[in-house]
Amino acid sequence: MRPRALIVEDDRATREVLRTILEGEGLMVDSVHDGDAAIDHLRTEHYALILLDIVLPTVSGTTVMEHLQTHNPRALERTVVVTGLDVAEIRKVFPTVVHALSKPVLPARLRSAIRSCVHQSGEGSADVFIVA
Repeated sequence: MRPRALIVEDDRATREVLRTILEGEGLMVDSVHDGDAAIDHLRTEHYALILLDIVLPTVSGTTVMEHLQTHNPRALERTVVVTGLDVAEIRKVFPTVVHALSKPVLPARLRSAIRSCVHQSGEGSADVFIVA
């Protein structure tokens, strides 16, 4: 079975670009546009990789990460955080965030990061990335 990924991104065009990249890497992809929907998916599904925007309608990406920290902290190890916010501040609150990528995302760099974390972890424990 192919690894699954969840994209949490409110911008439709960005969401579709990320979907195309992830599907090109062989992942099955679910996508949602807000934090509430992300939490609903994360309660019932297992994902090898989570691409998470921080600035979202209804519930923010940081609230989604707080949910993960409380209910499934190992999932934070498989989360690529997407933000234009201060990366250092995100790292202070969520110290498992160790990589940063610029937004707009450079597809080759994102593909390399995805391959690295999915390969390194087998199916399950990828590094956390920030897409700034």
